[in-house]
Amino acid sequence: MQTSSARNVAMVPPSCPTTEAPGPYYQKEFFHNGYIKSLKQLVHFYNTRDVYPFDVTSGNCPAGTVEKVNCWPKPEVKNNEDMTIGKLGLTDTEENQIVAFLQTLTDGVTTPYPDINTFTGMCTTCNPATDPNCSPSRQGNAFLIPTPTLPVCASAICGVAPLPAPNPIP
Repeated sequence: MQTSSARNVAMVPPSCPTTEAPGPYYQKEFFHNGYIKSLKQLVHFYNTRDVYPFDVTSGNCPAGTVEKVNCWPKPEVKNNEDMTIGKLGLTDTEENQIVAFLQTLTDGVTTPYPDINTFTGMCTTCNPATDPNCSPSRQGNAFLIPTPTLPVCASAICGVAPLPAPNPIP
């Protein structure tokens, strides 16, 4: 397995019919650190990550670029970067078609929450006319927190490929 399951990835409370801005949408988070906020951003990341790489940390994209749109900061840990997907050359329409497909991978199972209608949170909305961050591809950019300067990594750790297990698992 190279990627996580996409099962129920678009499942949201019925009061929030989508995960995409402007909404009403249900704010979801993807990746181990919640960096990606929508299915559109997820697909756009895999499509353009290798097209717009910048040697900066999150929140520090160069002037004239927009993080998560045409600037992807360097990964937190280079050795964790999956290089099997990237630079797909998809158009915006093709990205949207993949998002639509991912939304079909919902089977209705809501365990451990058997009644999805009991959602007590709030849906989020924004207005694209007044909020420049209010679009599926830019959703969440208004809340970027710059990554602090990271300490220099020890040469014994950084840049060293992971080693295989000494004893293979039978």
